[in-house]
Amino acid sequence: MNADTPFSPYRVIKAIKTDKKDILRFYKNQQYAASFIGHDQCYIVKIDQCIVASVIISAGQDPGDFWLLHGLVTDKAQRGKNIASLMLHTIISEKNERKKARYKNLICFADKALKAFYSSNHFILYNTRDDIAQLPEEFQQRLIRYREKQKNLHCFRCSVND
Repeated sequence: MNADTPFSPYRVIKAIKTDKKDILRFYKNQQYAASFIGHDQCYIVKIDQCIVASVIISAGQDPGDFWLLHGLVTDKAQRGKNIASLMLHTIISEKNERKKARYKNLICFADKALKAFYSSNHFILYNTRDDIAQLPEEFQQRLIRYREKQKNLHCFRCSVND
């Protein structure tokens, strides 16, 4: 754990294939529509073998420099315990086998009401037309589709330097 990582009694683990049904059940129980979209990694927090938080990181169908962070959900009974921040810090600080940041450019689409949360977790607002134009086409199209239903949706970005 580094100095930026918040103290927490919880442990974030990378999910494995056998966790997939439990993860999808967790999202359904939280009334959140999440799905795996391609080249996904999922991180979870469990209490007594039950998932209480989950987040998905997806490279999409054509892996590149950007990863989409989505499905960041904490069980209603566990909110306010900094579990979501712990998950973000774990993902941001993860290294690959070459000791480089695993996810150099993380983006997420979230309601503008969550700006303070994402800002406090190393994300910046990345929402201008020029910013969005730099995203992979797949993620640009996804943002456009999502905004049809959620007008206050903004893009946030976290860039990790090695």
